[in-house]
Amino acid sequence: MRLSIKRFMATLVLAMGIAVFFAPGVASAHAVLDSSDPASSAVLATSPTQITLSFNEEIESKLGSIRLFDANQREVEIDKTQRSAANQNTAFASVPQLKNGVYIVVWRVVSADGHPVSGAFPFEIGNASSGNAQSLLTQVVKGLNSTSNLGNPLAFARLLSFLGAIVLIGMVSVTWGSSLVRTQRTIRILRISALALGAGSLMVLLLHGPYASGFSWGQIFNVNLIDDVLHTRLGVAALIRTAVAFEWLLITYFVSREDATLWKNTAVFTAFITIATFAISGHPSAAGNEPLFVTIDAIHLLAIALWVGGVIGLALLSGTEDLVDETSRFSRIATYAMPVAIGSGVVQSLHLLPSLNSLTSTEYGRMLVLKTFLVVVTVGIGTLARKKLKANSSVSIRSHLRREAVIAVIIVAITSLLVGTSPTKASDSATKVFSVTMVQQDVVADFTVSPTKVGPAEVHAIFTPPGGNLHPVVAMKLVLSLPSRKIPNIPVKLIQIGPNHWSGIVELPFAGEWTMQARVSPTKTETLLYSTKVKVTR
Repeated sequence: MRLSIKRFMATLVLAMGIAVFFAPGVASAHAVLDSSDPASSAVLATSPTQITLSFNEEIESKLGSIRLFDANQREVEIDKTQRSAANQNTAFASVPQLKNGVYIVVWRVVSADGHPVSGAFPFEIGNASSGNAQSLLTQVVKGLNSTSNLGNPLAFARLLSFLGAIVLIGMVSVTWGSSLVRTQRTIRILRISALALGAGSLMVLLLHGPYASGFSWGQIFNVNLIDDVLHTRLGVAALIRTAVAFEWLLITYFVSREDATLWKNTAVFTAFITIATFAISGHPSAAGNEPLFVTIDAIHLLAIALWVGGVIGLALLSGTEDLVDETSRFSRIATYAMPVAIGSGVVQSLHLLPSLNSLTSTEYGRMLVLKTFLVVVTVGIGTLARKKLKANSSVSIRSHLRREAVIAVIIVAITSLLVGTSPTKASDSATKVFSVTMVQQDVVADFTVSPTKVGPAEVHAIFTPPGGNLHPVVAMKLVLSLPSRKIPNIPVKLIQIGPNHWSGIVELPFAGEWTMQARVSPTKTETLLYSTKVKVTR
């Protein structure tokens, strides 16, 4: 009996390991805009032929959009957004000939792990900056309703599918080799769980397109959106899970046969497919070192299913059955599954979270802390239950099982929410742009830093000499320092990309109030000093 449990676990882990290592990989999680053409706050002499966005990771080829608005906040008709065939980190859209003026680019893409990411930035066409770009940017962004109300329904769909999956695997593990698997109650629980898995997966398939595109309920049966979702990793995984749910239903019709080999082998294979579909479409599948961390995630999900799913399964059966043998079996499984689930969960958290401060500063981190606390409580209840088991007190065991099952369902709910939450702090590009205009001896200087958060930032400096002429400044140097951490001046390497328009990239290693200083020489005999404060967040 014990050998069968170990063989079941070893076979499932090995099969998942082989599958995820041969699964196609993707890039790091939660796309961040690295650069754009036109650049943010750029002043162009002539109209661009297209808008190009370059991200730090692969983006999905579907569900993305680039929109363009003029100075009157009217949308300009441009070509359909496409992903570059040569570089899957790049999206572009061709634009018609544009007149002089201020324009706002509003973009929305979907990261490789299924999360929609959006932002906006201005650029201008003409001889000099108008100074109106940032105010227009704020007006356009506020006027757009790009937030879908399908977030909570999508979270419920994930919960339904995940709960169905772990109860199926947990029930199979605790009734493996037991006559209890043939009872009507067990079969009924398995079938309801299979239906939950299928219904939840189908809901994900229908809801994800409208959610990622910023739409509402009226678009859930939009054939074009469904087709777009089916071209994403998440959509393929949801479709496979829907089919797998049907396979689980078929298994329930074979469990009552005397020859259990068929249904057991099929159950192992189906469990492997079920777990793999979650692992290859979640955060680890888009967070760097994909084969390794997708495998860790698969093992984590398996351990959760065997442990938490087993608890829920036993609690559902405890009202009508004598579960001494099954509880003893589960106790042996949990001895292996609990430390594996906790250990793999810690490894994933360290990999996904940008820093330990994210445990309190991000929604993902706070939910993770709550989940960890509930796991500790569950371990405590399970320890008490095992002590009661040794004392052969079946009534107390049932009581402990039911309490543990309630907490287990909450843990599953939090896990499903974590899947839909970015490990990094949510930020809209429009709210992460620092912009200031300063004047020294009639030379107007516009400085922009985007984004104002830890990591790489794009710096722009635009100068307008008296009268708005295009006579170039002779020299320009810009440095950033962080006095609170005693970080001396960090020089920003700048290149001139237009008449009196300079741009460069700087790495901001810490949050805090940075001092930005620019020394500008309008002529060989003059030097102007511009100084301002830039608040950088995590």
